[in-house]
Amino acid sequence: MYQSSDELIGLIEEISSSVSGSRIFWKLFKNGEMSLSEIIRQTNLNHKIVRRNIEIMVEKGLVKEKVFGRMKIYVLNQDNPRLRMLLNLIKQVSYETPHRR
Repeated sequence: MYQSSDELIGLIEEISSSVSGSRIFWKLFKNGEMSLSEIIRQTNLNHKIVRRNIEIMVEKGLVKEKVFGRMKIYVLNQDNPRLRMLLNLIKQVSYETPHRR
């Protein structure tokens, strides 16, 4: 089903190499498009940490940056096949996992 478990594990390690990066990834996954200030507000991380993690994620092709005038919006890069594979796995697991009330 997946290209290779090593590839999937490598991607998970890239994302979860820092707790901050994992929190940012999860917020983008849950909310879709977000500005830097929205990410900062929702993760309770400082500006410098969020900006650095976003820069790393953009460099690795995990996140896309959309520019609207002076505003930048960040979104998970659905064009990245490895990331798409991980997102599909997350969705599959979340559908199969019983939800608590």
